[in-house]
Amino acid sequence: MLQVFIILFLPIFALEPWAGLTNPPPQKGKYFLHTGFMFDAVLQTAIFSYNLESPVIAETEFDIIYLDKVMIPKGTKIIGYASVLKSADRVNVFFHTMVFPNGQEIKFSGLALHTDGSAGIPGKVKKHKESIPAKVLLEAAANIAAPGVGGAVVRELTAEQAKEMTYRPAYSITVKKATPIIIYNIERIEY
Repeated sequence: MLQVFIILFLPIFALEPWAGLTNPPPQKGKYFLHTGFMFDAVLQTAIFSYNLESPVIAETEFDIIYLDKVMIPKGTKIIGYASVLKSADRVNVFFHTMVFPNGQEIKFSGLALHTDGSAGIPGKVKKHKESIPAKVLLEAAANIAAPGVGGAVVRELTAEQAKEMTYRPAYSITVKKATPIIIYNIERIEY
């Protein structure tokens, strides 16, 4: 019985703990954040998914510490944008820059997560009614327009407006300012 126990469990006791990479890559800067590092922040701007031109700005409310070093100081602004793609009641936000309180900045690839760790920031959904009659009217006006240069201009304008209406989303999501989020580091950075 002892021999069976030794044969079965000896390999478990003989394992050597992992000592790390044999040839770790040289670190370029004094600080680094590994892929998958997550930290808390708070939105400083509201998000309205219908308007993708506005930046999304989050800020750290306390020092972010890793390996006993302050990696991201309190008051650091993380700047990004809301994605065109959204899901159900969530806005997907991607971050591209960190601006430290002293004004220095670094490139950064981050993704906004809800405080429970799931992707996207939940918000209030507002459905938009499509004005299909207006689209039909615009197309009809283009077809009825007088021939010649004036008619061509009207047809072009109404075609552009009809195209715009076709791409208009059926709903938008609004996220309030001061919403707490988690930021997920997509790619290792050294600075």
